[in-house]
Amino acid sequence: MKTQSFWEATTPQRPDYPTLEGNLQVDVAIIGGGITGITAAHQLARAGKRVAVLEARRVGGGTTGWSTGNLYVPVGPYFHNIASTRSQEVANTVAQARFSALNFIEEHTRKYSIDCHFARRPWYFFTQEEDMTSLVEKEAEALQQAGMPAEFVTQVPGLRYESVKRAVHMDGQARIHPLRYVLGLAGGVTQLGGQIYEHTTVLDLKEEEDHCLLRTTQGTVTCQQMIIATHIPIGIHTVQTVAAPYRSYVVAMRLKSGAYPDAYYWHNDKTHHAITTHSTDSMELDMLMIAGNHHKTGQASHQEYQHYFDELESYARQHFDVASVEFRWSAQHYRSGDGVPYIGLTHKGAKRTYIATGFYADGLVYGTVAGIQLADTIAGEGSAWLEAFDATRGTNLSTVGEFIKENTNVAAQYLKDIPAGQVSHFDDIGLGEGKTIEVDSEKLAVYRDAQSQLHICSAVCTHMKCIVNWNNAEKTWDCPCHGSRFMIDGSVIEGPAILNLERKSIDPTTGHLLHTGGKTSGEREINNPIT
Repeated sequence: MKTQSFWEATTPQRPDYPTLEGNLQVDVAIIGGGITGITAAHQLARAGKRVAVLEARRVGGGTTGWSTGNLYVPVGPYFHNIASTRSQEVANTVAQARFSALNFIEEHTRKYSIDCHFARRPWYFFTQEEDMTSLVEKEAEALQQAGMPAEFVTQVPGLRYESVKRAVHMDGQARIHPLRYVLGLAGGVTQLGGQIYEHTTVLDLKEEEDHCLLRTTQGTVTCQQMIIATHIPIGIHTVQTVAAPYRSYVVAMRLKSGAYPDAYYWHNDKTHHAITTHSTDSMELDMLMIAGNHHKTGQASHQEYQHYFDELESYARQHFDVASVEFRWSAQHYRSGDGVPYIGLTHKGAKRTYIATGFYADGLVYGTVAGIQLADTIAGEGSAWLEAFDATRGTNLSTVGEFIKENTNVAAQYLKDIPAGQVSHFDDIGLGEGKTIEVDSEKLAVYRDAQSQLHICSAVCTHMKCIVNWNNAEKTWDCPCHGSRFMIDGSVIEGPAILNLERKSIDPTTGHLLHTGGKTSGEREINNPIT
């Protein structure tokens, strides 16, 4: 089955925004049109700032449109860990920020009458494993200490799971159609005078003493401040050493009974599964989603990629009366060392450049938090959340182990001179397969399509020259070092890479490389920025 996001498939109409051509001068430029960038743009435009959003593809077309549509205060790294690695005060701030973000989304859904199926619902965290009960108990207590109304319960309504050992419940969480929401909020941005540009790739960016300058494929932008809201900063950036890229998977299904539970569940079993339900065209629930199976981007075998989807489907069939699998997809997230995102000035010497990253798999709410906080900071309104999310904070003693582990992992990828899946001859590549191969001392990323045509690119990631690996479930080339992903023609899907993989050609007679210096269509020769 081809991977496709449920949200993309159920958003039949969307506005088209122009591509930036020529030069533009604004107060604030925002790179990235996901929930972070659009929220920040809305708040800045509301504050009277001249703002422009520069989106390389389509608004909401990145992780926002490939999420699970759940809004909740709890977080994947768990509040008891945040309190331990940072402080109880930070945990309290994170909880309050996320609670405020939920209210912001609800308020603006109503303000702009966005048809995004927003509805409040409870959250449950439970386990059937005796040795997992302490984790559930610790997290319930941590949520309570952070001021959240978490309470222990003896049953988990809506599910037929036997022998639940421990469970916690919290009301007031929510569901949403994230793509429709972001598109609706983008409409609010333009109503307030903000500008949005799609298919506008930022190639270079620089902070000067009294302004910032961005260069795009067809123009330039001069601004007083800029926000890099691309999930991970594009180009080469020090935060990439403390924000590790991961993939997570989702399978969406119809049920025979039509009995869809109206809640959001975390099943704390040995692999951890998230269970949720959503609606297609109305408020009536008609789709079950199971999510889970996190792994480092670009670091799974061909068999594992498919297994991640299969395991989620198997889990669903074990617990629900599945009629059919309708959609499956995966999304990227970045993990900070201490479980709290990096939101704020990009480094201690920066005065005009802001970033937001490290949302874990909790990005719809954290993206809203980031957009609000960055807009308040730039508009001079201040933010009570600033210190907790400070992007310039260093690695403390409690998180140094995580820092060493992740960066040792990255270093190991560079040392893998022969990646998994490398073959010695083009004939070893089957239909629909991607493999790496070395020709004339160059590593190539080669895909053979259904018509047996070869699509050949350099296998060297344009970000920091790691060797990409083939993702056979999604037909992409994924970088195992910093998470850049590319289509079969080498086009960038998501950064931090800015440049496409270089296209290559082979002489059919000799089997040697033709040195044409071919770039993917429309690509210019530029330098990767360092910010």
